[in-house]
Amino acid sequence: MTHIGRGNAPVGLSTAAIVTKHLFVTLDASECSAVLTAVEIAGAGALIIGISADTSIAGGTVGVYMQDGDIRTLTVDGNAGAIAVGDRLKSDAAGKGVKTTTDTNEIGAIALAASTGATDKIPVMITKGTLAG
Repeated sequence: MTHIGRGNAPVGLSTAAIVTKHLFVTLDASECSAVLTAVEIAGAGALIIGISADTSIAGGTVGVYMQDGDIRTLTVDGNAGAIAVGDRLKSDAAGKGVKTTTDTNEIGAIALAASTGATDKIPVMITKGTLAG
C-alpha cells in the first residue's frame, strides 16, 4: 500500500506566475536573487527541483516538495506514452510527468502507479537526477 504524503513538509518558494498543484517545478532564474528563490512550472527537459504542493497566485508563494524519497502526487500524461510502475518521469512542456528512457534526460520522480490518461494523478517517489544508461 502506498502512503501518499509520506515525507517532509513543503518549502514555501516565491512565484512570478501562477503555479498549479501537483506539477514539476524548476527554478525561475529570471526571478531568483541573493535573497529570493523563485520557481515556475517546469518545461520540457527542465532541471526539476520538486513537485508543487498547492496552487499559487502570480507573485505569491507556492509550497514545493523537494526531498528525494518523498512520496507525493504528480499529474502525469500517460497518454503521451503509457506509464508503468517503476518508470522514470521527466517534465513535459506543461510540467506534467512523462515516461523517459532516454540517456541524459533530467528526471524528477519514479512512478508508483500506472497511467494511460492525459491528466491522471498518480503517486510518485521524488527522485531527482540525470538518467544514465
